[in-house]
Amino acid sequence: MVKNINIMNYKVYLIMITILIASCIDDSEHGPYGADNIPPGQVTVDEVVNTAGGAIIYFTPPSDEDLLYVKAAFEDENEIEREVIVSAVIDSLSIVGFAEEGTYPVEVFAVDRGENQSAPTIVNISPLEAPIHAILNSMEGTQDFGGINISYLNPTRAEVSLNMSILDDDGNLVFRESFYTSQANSSYSFRGYDPVPTTFVIYVEDRWGNQTATRSFEVIPLEDIFLDKAYWAIQSMPGDESFSEYGFSANQIWDGYWSNQWNCGHTNFLPLPHQLTLDLGQTAKLNRFKLYQRGGSELYKHGNPKRFKIYGRENLDGLPIYDPDDPGDGWIYMGDFESFKPSGLPPGSNTAEDYEYQDNGEDFVFGYDARQYNIRYIRFVNVESWNNQMVTVIGELSFWGSVIN
Repeated sequence: MVKNINIMNYKVYLIMITILIASCIDDSEHGPYGADNIPPGQVTVDEVVNTAGGAIIYFTPPSDEDLLYVKAAFEDENEIEREVIVSAVIDSLSIVGFAEEGTYPVEVFAVDRGENQSAPTIVNISPLEAPIHAILNSMEGTQDFGGINISYLNPTRAEVSLNMSILDDDGNLVFRESFYTSQANSSYSFRGYDPVPTTFVIYVEDRWGNQTATRSFEVIPLEDIFLDKAYWAIQSMPGDESFSEYGFSANQIWDGYWSNQWNCGHTNFLPLPHQLTLDLGQTAKLNRFKLYQRGGSELYKHGNPKRFKIYGRENLDGLPIYDPDDPGDGWIYMGDFESFKPSGLPPGSNTAEDYEYQDNGEDFVFGYDARQYNIRYIRFVNVESWNNQMVTVIGELSFWGSVIN
C-alpha cells in the first residue's frame, strides 16, 4: 500500500515538473493573433488642410491585413514631442494645439498588430492663427454692474479660459479669476469690484497651456450691492405654491448653499405655472439676480426653471384681486428670462462646463426700465421646467442693486 502511494506521489511530481518547464519556455515569439514581424507599408498622404492652431491630414493607409492604427508624430513650437493616433478605418488625422503660425514637419506611420511600424511618410503642416489669439483680438470690454463685461468671438468653439487680473494701487498685477468656456459668441462679467477706476488685465489660455499676450481695459464698475438675505422671508399670496414640500424648505432658497440636490425649495407636482412671492425685507433698485439650479444628478432636469417671469412691487397696498390667468396684474413687470445650458446636450447629459456654469450661478440682468423702480417684493413665476417636469425646484436666489432703505 505504501509502495502505491510513493508511485502516485512520483507521478504527481513529474506532472508538476512538466508544467513548470512549460511555463518557463520563452514566449517572446508569441504576440497578438495575426501578428508577424513584417512592418506594414507606408501611409500615402492625400491632402493637408491647415486649420486654426493645427491641420487635418487626409491619408490612404497601406493594404496590410494586420494593420492596426495610423500615427502622427511631431514636435510643437515648444519642442514638446506629441502623437496623434487613429484607427486604421479612419482616413484622417487631426493635429491641434499649436499656438504659433509656422511650418512644422509631421511623420505619419502605419502600425500593425505586432506593433511593427512602417517607414515614415513626412509631410509639412502650416497651422493658421490659433483660436486663443483670435479670441483675444475680438474682445470688447464694457462697464458693468460691479465690474466689467467681456464679450468675445470663438467661432471654432475652442476650449479656453479667460484669465483676469487687476492692477492694485501699487501697480502690481494681482490674479483674481478664470472663466472657462467653449461658447462661439458670448460674454462674461467679472464682478465684485467697487465703483472706482479699475484696470482689468486679461489673457486667454487653451487646454494645452498655450497663452496669449494680455489686454488691458480700464472702467469704473457700476454700483452693485448684494442684498443681505438675513431680511428675506416668504410672503404668502393668493396663487402661490408651497416650496416646502417632500422634506425641503422654502428658506433653502436663500440659505447660501447650492449645487447639492438635497438643498433646494421644492413644490408639489402640479401643472405649471408655479408662483413664489418673496419679501426681500429691504427696498432697492435692482440691477440683476442669480438663479442657482438644484444641483447633483438633478442639474438641468427635473423641476429646475427653464423659462420664467419676474415681477416686483415696492409695497402690497392696493393690489387687485388675484387672477390666475394674469399673475402679474398690479405688479411691475421685471422681465422674461430663459436658462441657458452651455453644452446644449439634452436633459440627463451634462458636461464639466455645465456644472461650473451653474455652480457660479446663472446671471440675469434686469432691463433698463425695470431698474428704475423701487422694489421690495418679488414674484417669481416658473413657466417651464427643464425636461418639462410638472414641478419647480430652486437651489438659490440672489439679488444685487442699489439699496434704498
